[in-house]
Amino acid sequence: MKPNRVLFIPVSSPSGIGEYMRSMIIAKALQLRWPNINIHFILNEQVAYFNDCPYVVHACQGSPTKDVTKVNAIIAQLKPDLVLFDASGRAKQFKQAQAVGAKVAFISQHHKKRSRGLKLNRLLNTDIHWVAQPDFCIKSISYWQRAKLAFFQKKAPQNIGPVFELSSKAYQVQLRERYNLAKDQYFVFNAGSGGHLVAGELAADIYYQAALAFSRQSKMKCLVVFGDNYPKELPEDDNIICLKSINNKDFISLIVNAQACVISAGDTLLQCIALHKACVAAPISPDQPARLKLCQHKKLVLVAEATPASLVQQAQRLIENKQRQTLIGNMAQLAPVKALELIVDDIAALFTFDNVSDAQQSSN
Repeated sequence: MKPNRVLFIPVSSPSGIGEYMRSMIIAKALQLRWPNINIHFILNEQVAYFNDCPYVVHACQGSPTKDVTKVNAIIAQLKPDLVLFDASGRAKQFKQAQAVGAKVAFISQHHKKRSRGLKLNRLLNTDIHWVAQPDFCIKSISYWQRAKLAFFQKKAPQNIGPVFELSSKAYQVQLRERYNLAKDQYFVFNAGSGGHLVAGELAADIYYQAALAFSRQSKMKCLVVFGDNYPKELPEDDNIICLKSINNKDFISLIVNAQACVISAGDTLLQCIALHKACVAAPISPDQPARLKLCQHKKLVLVAEATPASLVQQAQRLIENKQRQTLIGNMAQLAPVKALELIVDDIAALFTFDNVSDAQQSSN
């Protein structure tokens, strides 16, 4: 047995895009595993990428988590085999998904969201729970939470770290040629989705100003990814490559081939660490300082403030090979987890287990 119809319900807001991008990566991987699979998304009709999604999209007003009636109506109509809530969902929506016979998967990305997924009203209606954080970035679940899992015979949430798509060496060469970039001879600057504000200023603009200053001082080529939610026209500069929308495969490929990166402390920080790419990071949203502090404690990143001067000062340090190698060496000591492969295999196992159980019941 395999999933024929899958419904993705990621958090979708005008400011962030991380959950949507993660769901897109997983959707693509599922399509590679099962080419005839039908994939649907429920998205906030206000997001900039609403019309860019390549799958069937169902609109809701505002966050899917808050639009319970509309989401439940879509679930009832579609009757999917699997519903994947990415950092989203009310307990009533989880319950509705299981009521129509769907498997329910949940992705949390920090301690509070994980705890929410472990409350009884969600736990009892969840088949699998992944946490998009590495072990060192999140504390262990409590004794009480473990007791609940044991009593109801539920699998504990699994820390899988960042989810991203890798590409072949040949693909990376073609990508570098497209942008006229030499391997290890450029820096990537990115402040996340493009919609975040820092002290009333777009974080993407702050990082662009940092890239301009850093490029002039270091003579290093710089590429700035502004993000899908960036609301303005992109600036033009002969020395800076400015991109707005870029798929995860290309983004990861550009990171892999860069000398170093200047980023926010969101998912991209964890991606850089998993890829063993030296980076400078600054927090630009409320959930990021705690993650950044943990990574700093492990000596995995150079920390900056979200100002052009601070970002440039720390980026200058990464030009030194010794500093880069120190960070990379610390990253190499962490246990690698192939998150995307794990998710796809776990989903396959959900349906394989059901098939085995059905066969056993038929033979009794």
